[in-house]
Amino acid sequence: MDKHTVFVKTREGEEAMRQRTRLVQRNLRNILIMVDGHASVADLARRFGDEPTTQAALRELLAGGFIAESANQLDFTTTQPPEATEEIPGEVPVLTTPVAPPQADPAPAPAAPPPLPPVVEEIELPEPEYESLPPPVRPAATPLPVAPGPGWLDRIKALFAAKAEKPAARTKKAAKEEFEEEPIGGADLKPIRRGSMLNVGWPVLGLFAVAGVAVLLALTLLLYPYGRHLPDIERNASAMLQDPVKVGDIGFSFLPRPHIALRNVTVGKDAHLTIASVRAVPDFFSLLGDRKVFHELALDRVAVKDAGLGRLALASAGKAPVEIRHITIQGLSLTAGDADLGGIGGEVKMTAAGALETIQLNAAEGTLKIEMRPKGESYQIAVTGNKWKAPFKPNLTFEWIEVAGELRASRLELSRIDAKAYEGLVAGKAVLGWAGGATFTGDLELKHMNATRLLAALGSDLSAEGELGARLKLAAKADSLGKLAEALHTDGTFEMKRGVARGLDLGEAVRSTGRGPTRGGETKFEQLSGTFSMDPKDSRLGNLRLSSGLLMAGGSLGIARDGQLSGAMNVELKSSAATQRMLLAVGGTTKDPMLTPSRR
Repeated sequence: MDKHTVFVKTREGEEAMRQRTRLVQRNLRNILIMVDGHASVADLARRFGDEPTTQAALRELLAGGFIAESANQLDFTTTQPPEATEEIPGEVPVLTTPVAPPQADPAPAPAAPPPLPPVVEEIELPEPEYESLPPPVRPAATPLPVAPGPGWLDRIKALFAAKAEKPAARTKKAAKEEFEEEPIGGADLKPIRRGSMLNVGWPVLGLFAVAGVAVLLALTLLLYPYGRHLPDIERNASAMLQDPVKVGDIGFSFLPRPHIALRNVTVGKDAHLTIASVRAVPDFFSLLGDRKVFHELALDRVAVKDAGLGRLALASAGKAPVEIRHITIQGLSLTAGDADLGGIGGEVKMTAAGALETIQLNAAEGTLKIEMRPKGESYQIAVTGNKWKAPFKPNLTFEWIEVAGELRASRLELSRIDAKAYEGLVAGKAVLGWAGGATFTGDLELKHMNATRLLAALGSDLSAEGELGARLKLAAKADSLGKLAEALHTDGTFEMKRGVARGLDLGEAVRSTGRGPTRGGETKFEQLSGTFSMDPKDSRLGNLRLSSGLLMAGGSLGIARDGQLSGAMNVELKSSAATQRMLLAVGGTTKDPMLTPSRR
């Protein structure tokens, strides 16, 4: 670049001076300030103090259209070629408007150049850092429109760019203050304000406003006195369950999703139903109306005692004062005396109108599934299980079980029971009631059962082998459901085929010539039948009939609660020589039975 070239500001340059954000780099702005139409490239380099940086900045400004070569330049050297000293035709352009000179007669030679303006000493001297500036878009029409101001996004970018810029040659004074412009070369420039100014537009203010409203709403939800609504909640829940409901505590939580939390809920005067916690997710807008809507109720650690399950039938008949769209249950346990069915989870599905549709419960590991559907003032029940172990004594294990019935407010009717257990089949029906005390009745039929496995499951010390079939009638009556097991009576008939009775050797007891008791051994038979009666105190086998080829026997056997045996067997043993008949007294215990010949 020729050191004697003189530049002037174009209209774009003047516009850039008025708009501070047009030039981000301070070096470019400083050089543009010193361009006044009189100072040559050499003068500008001397003022700035760095000739390469000055020339690079001038080239950048020239390429961006912010400056232009002066149309009237004077040569102050004595070695310039003659052709370079020719006068340039045209008028001298105005400093603030880059207008092309018209073709006219040559102007007279200019007068001597005016004295150079004083050097500005306080201009910052940062390291040479430049950014490529795209050429500005020049309007085609006249007058030129005013360039629009930068948007809020451009202002934020410019702010962060200014903060990230750290020139190495920045002085201690410049580190505390921003650059302040002063008049240069007679140009009337407005001073730049000290410090950076952040102009925040309405989008950012809108974001702050939304965030403030969200924080205010969160604080309102957390600090709102929910306790004032406890009476209404208890009253509505009591109307829906048709039982008194008490809530220990109420609050609000955001996790896992915003919900109202109820804790220590009890139902009934005797607290036959308790719930550790309830998470209620409401439709918050519905809380302002008359009918409240809850998207979900999550019940955790629900305990139902004795007749509490039957109260659900009353709940289905009641009209819900609120609309509940979905209910989930975790940690449900059903307890009646020694029977405890726990680890149950499930859900309650609602119809589009907000009415109860189905209750689906699943025991742990999927061993038992219960489905309940409302029907008038009752529930239709369907139960299926696989490898399910009964939670009451005797703790029988079923390979599979299917139960169908109906749950009413006062009783549970199981109209069909089908199961497979201990290599045999079980079929029957039962009724459980709790109105005016607890009652239980049932009819069961056993087919093709493995007698050895069944007796072991029942906890009996008696041992027998064979295929067992039986018809049983069960009945119990007590003050409460928990006491039914202690009052259970069982009567029926049984039959075994092709088996062995262990611990009793009837043939050896008849053949024995001594009067001492016979212990141990076994008696094989083709068929063994009789009646069965059991109550909490003892059990009794009556009308016993045993046949095994040449051996016939009949009698009765009593089994006390402590395992003591009592009874008698009339045995007939045939042989080729004679027939022996003998009455044998049965004694000892179930673990050590003995047969003793009895005198008639």
